Amino acid sequence: MTMTTNAPTTILLYGRTGSGKTTLGGELAEHVMATTGKKTRLYTADRGGFDSIYPYIDLGIIELVALEDSDPWIFLHNAVQGKIRKDKKWIAGDNSNIGLFIFESLRSCAESLMDSMKDKAANNVNIGGGSNISFMASGDGEQLKIGGSNMAHYGVAQGYMTEKIWASQRLSSKYVLWTSSVSKDEDSNSGGKVLGPDVIGKALTPLVPGWFNYTFRTDVLPASASVKERHLLYMGSHIDLGAGGVGALGNTRMPLDAKPLEKTIIEPASLVTALTLLEGGTQTATEAIRKRLGAKLKV
Repeated sequence: MTMTTNAPTTILLYGRTGSGKTTLGGELAEHVMATTGKKTRLYTADRGGFDSIYPYIDLGIIELVALEDSDPWIFLHNAVQGKIRKDKKWIAGDNSNIGLFIFESLRSCAESLMDSMKDKAANNVNIGGGSNISFMASGDGEQLKIGGSNMAHYGVAQGYMTEKIWASQRLSSKYVLWTSSVSKDEDSNSGGKVLGPDVIGKALTPLVPGWFNYTFRTDVLPASASVKERHLLYMGSHIDLGAGGVGALGNTRMPLDAKPLEKTIIEPASLVTALTLLEGGTQTATEAIRKRLGAKLKV
């Protein structure tokens, strides 16, 4: 995509477990390597494994930086700056050869922050001003101190995630991609339930899609005796009849003069196809404006 700034194209991809988010990240990584010769760096707090993209990691197309035993607050702080972890130290990464940064996922990162705060609460560290939730569990000759989350913890995690999402969008690369699981929450603007990205709690679900250039939802339709498993990518906001007619959030930011999208559902799911369609719409709009203004553009 031709842009007038060095800002990356930012993408949010959300969907339920097994819908193919990681696989689509691998597809985009291959596209970036094929078109720019640059690699992808994947920062992940997910625990689900990397089987679907292991060939890309094995071939060096994707560099993997996993949370592992790192503190989640420190991990996120450094990840959105494009740093890498070596010998349990964060150092500057070679970002000149990175065309795509992937962050997996909003929910996993936020859960890691919440778990950290639970542990701190169990050790009498007060966060956010709320009352600590902690108690002792006893049995089998052992004692264990348990911590829990209060509402203040949600606010702290949501605020930190918001800050880091915006920080990641200042990275110098062609694309920045965040993934997320799906949440079904109330949207005060629509007055009903919506499907949207799951961060932690409900406050950010209707807001996060607007923070990205493009927001897509992916879904999987299970196989039956006569039908193979189907993977879908939805372009923009839509109604999900399979979820009881609930609205699902999306964002394509098509220019006014762009021709209508040829597809609103891409099957099989493909981020590359979605981006190609959107880039084509931008080019169409640019040509329409150039034709109307003509010689005035040379002034």
